[in-house]
Amino acid sequence: MSPNAEQAGNHSSAARIGRWVIPAIPFGWTWIPDFGIQRRAENTVPSNIYLKEDELLVGDQLILYIQTQVTLMKRTFLDPAIAGPAPLTFPGADECSMLMLKHQPLNQVTVIQVQHYLRAGKWIGIATLTTTEVELLKVRPDFEQFMKLLRIQPAT
Repeated sequence: MSPNAEQAGNHSSAARIGRWVIPAIPFGWTWIPDFGIQRRAENTVPSNIYLKEDELLVGDQLILYIQTQVTLMKRTFLDPAIAGPAPLTFPGADECSMLMLKHQPLNQVTVIQVQHYLRAGKWIGIATLTTTEVELLKVRPDFEQFMKLLRIQPAT
C-alpha cells in the first residue's frame, strides 16, 4: 500500500480489510491495520475513516439495513441530527447510499459522521468518516478522495 494517492499501488500490493481493497491513502493520513486510516492535527481530535463489513440477513435491499442503523443511532445518541440516506455510486456495488450523523459526546464537542453504505450481493461495506464539526471542511475532501481509491474485492 502506498502512503499517498499519487503513488497508488496495484491490487496485489494493496492493504485489505475483509473485502475492502485499499491501494493508497491520502497524504497526511496514517494506516491503522484492521481499522482504516487516521489524520492527526495539532490541537484537535484526530479524524478517522473506519472500514467495516456486515451482511444482509434478510432480503436484498440496502435501505432496510440503513433504516435499522438509523434506529440504533437514535437509541445511542442524545438528539442526533441525521441526514439521508442519499444515493451514491461505487464501482462493483449493487447499491450505495450516504448518511450523515451529527451528535455531541460528553465533552460537548460536536461530532460529524459521514457514512457510505455499499451493498454487493449480501455483503455490506461501511466506510465512516468521524471528525469534529470544526474539522469537517478540512478532511471531507480527503474522505472523498479515499473513497475514489477504495475497491471491493469480488466475492469468491
